[in-house]
Amino acid sequence: MQFVSPRFWIGFFSLLASGSLLGGTTPDYSTYNALLQKYSRPDGVLYASWHASQSDRKRLTEVLNDFGSVPYEDLTSAEATAFLINLYNAAMIDQVLQSYPIDSVQSIGVLPFSVFRTNSITLNGRPVSLDTIEKEILLKEYPDPRIHFAINCASKSCPPLRSEAFVPDQLDQQLDEKARLFANSPHAVKTGKSAAYSQLFQWYDQDFPGNHPADYLNKYRDSPLPANSSVEWIEYDWSLNEAN
Repeated sequence: MQFVSPRFWIGFFSLLASGSLLGGTTPDYSTYNALLQKYSRPDGVLYASWHASQSDRKRLTEVLNDFGSVPYEDLTSAEATAFLINLYNAAMIDQVLQSYPIDSVQSIGVLPFSVFRTNSITLNGRPVSLDTIEKEILLKEYPDPRIHFAINCASKSCPPLRSEAFVPDQLDQQLDEKARLFANSPHAVKTGKSAAYSQLFQWYDQDFPGNHPADYLNKYRDSPLPANSSVEWIEYDWSLNEAN
């Protein structure tokens, strides 16, 4: 029997662990992460500066090109969830930058909100829309209510864009941080004599457990909300989430 060196087996199992022999390819988020850290702020995105930098717009295009060939079905659940959130957010930014300057994402495309329905993104080699990524893949194949606080629709009422990429080994912590940040913000609920809630809880009622928005929000709130009050909705502000 032919002798096989230990070095061969070390290399073989390294490739197996990385997914290279199984067809899986974990995405590299280093460039995307650097762009987020440069342009994302707690109050929005520095679109004007990003749009003015031809090199950084090109870097984002390259990120999306790389993401477009990732076989997400071969990834673990945490890897795929992190990847799809990052793909959605990167694609949304790219759509804004392509049309910038704009006042709202509603003006991207021929009809209002067509930006969400147009197959402008490549996923595993096929064209898909933002709605497909969010509603048909993320929320159906990897259901988690916290996803609603992680994806960003480039609008003021949307939970803010995280200034770093989502990564599988920190995903649960990152999603919890996003849920806590949103739950304690006036974008999620405005309190007073009565409470008014983000329309996210109206549109995606089936995704949130409980009979009242407070049932879910109280898991992350510093100050609990009454879960037996009548529900009013905060009108969604689709103005561009441009940082000051």
